[in-house]
Amino acid sequence: MRVLVTGAAGGVGKAVCRELIARNHEVTGLDRLESPEGVRSVRGDICDRAAVLAATEGQEAVIHLAATPDEADFIDALIEPNVRGLYHVCDAARQAGVSRLVLTSSVQVVSGHPWSDIVRLEDGPRVINHYALTKQWAEDIGEMYARVYGLSVVAARLGWLPRSKSHAEELYASPVGTDVYLSHPDAGRFFAACVEAELEASRYEALFATSRPVRKARIDLSRTTAVLGYEPQDTWPEGQPFLS
Repeated sequence: MRVLVTGAAGGVGKAVCRELIARNHEVTGLDRLESPEGVRSVRGDICDRAAVLAATEGQEAVIHLAATPDEADFIDALIEPNVRGLYHVCDAARQAGVSRLVLTSSVQVVSGHPWSDIVRLEDGPRVINHYALTKQWAEDIGEMYARVYGLSVVAARLGWLPRSKSHAEELYASPVGTDVYLSHPDAGRFFAACVEAELEASRYEALFATSRPVRKARIDLSRTTAVLGYEPQDTWPEGQPFLS
């Protein structure tokens, strides 16, 4: 398939592009930086509507990863990429006739639930910060674009994927971090499965993505496995480059 990956030069983006290329997909990256080797690189910002429209033209699937990835000031850091940029990507996918749109959400949308219990899709969202609110917005706009415009949409509730040594140390220090860890290779496998799954038009799915827990399961992956066939292969610290 012809797949556009926004944020292709980022930590998740590199892993996703690597897996897509290994599966013989034709990958285009939209990023402010140069995309990884083997990817057709388009330099641009998701807040630039014209750039997003141009990059999306002719694509069959879009994986939207570009965003401010953590809690930050809503006005100064989150609203432009995580709200305006998200809208640009979704509407460009609609205009281009893309059949599969994969939007990046986060397990942070359920972080208000007690982690002593396993969190399931039917428990619903419970956000505790503005970053998670932008990811809830990603899920809501994805559901609307599936229902109203006929795209098949997956909202990917990603686990904790380290982007740096300090981020990995923070994960390790968290009482639940290693149980909601998502390795780079598992992220690649998950997103490739999102692109390749046979989902009919107008179908929307919000799906969790984590690696295997160290101590106990905190997230229920049963719907993810049923829809995508995804089975995590890594357990912390496997599949991440920052700590051993």
